[in-house]
Amino acid sequence: MRRPLEHGRSRRTWSARALCSLCGLVVLLLALPVTALPETGESVPPFSAKDLLGQPHESREWQGQPTLLVVITEQHGGDEMRRWFDTAAQHIPDEVHRASIISLSLPFYVSTGMVRGRAKEQVPPQFWHDTWADKDAKMAHVLGLATSRQPYVLALDEHGQVLASVHGTVDSPEARLIWEALAGQQRPR
Repeated sequence: MRRPLEHGRSRRTWSARALCSLCGLVVLLLALPVTALPETGESVPPFSAKDLLGQPHESREWQGQPTLLVVITEQHGGDEMRRWFDTAAQHIPDEVHRASIISLSLPFYVSTGMVRGRAKEQVPPQFWHDTWADKDAKMAHVLGLATSRQPYVLALDEHGQVLASVHGTVDSPEARLIWEALAGQQRPR
C-alpha cells in the first residue's frame, strides 16, 4: 500500500518541479527585451545590404536626405508596403527619398536570388536600387524588428536620425506621425 502513495508523491513532486521550471521560463521570457522600432532621435544602426540588382549598400546612404523607410519582415507584407508608397505622394514632398527593406526569415533552401526575383515582380524597376532585400532577417535583426505582417515605417531626417516611427498600416491613426514628420522635410541642395 505504501508504494503507490510514494509513487503518487514523486509524481506530485515532479509536477511541482515542472511547474516551477515552467514559471521560471515564462518569467525569463518576459524579462527579455521586446523588439521595437528605433526611438525618435536615435540614428538607424549601421548595416550593409544588397538591393534587388545585387548591388551593395550601407545604411549611411540615407544620410544627407530626408527618407521615408518602409520595412517588411513577412513575405505577405508587399501590398502594405505599396500602399505606404502610393499614399506618400499625397502627403510628403517629392524631394523626400523613398526606400524600402525586405528582410525575411526564410528556409535555407530559398536563395537570396529567388527573394530578389520575386521582389522584382512586385517592385517597379525604378525602385530596385532603393529596395534592399535579405532572406535571413539580418536587417530586421539589426533594426530590432520582429516578424510581422504589418510594415515598420520610419521617417528619417537628413542625418539618418528617426523623426517618427510606426508599426502599422497606412490607414492607421499613427500614420499621421510619419506624414507630419516628413511634410516639411526637403532634400538639402
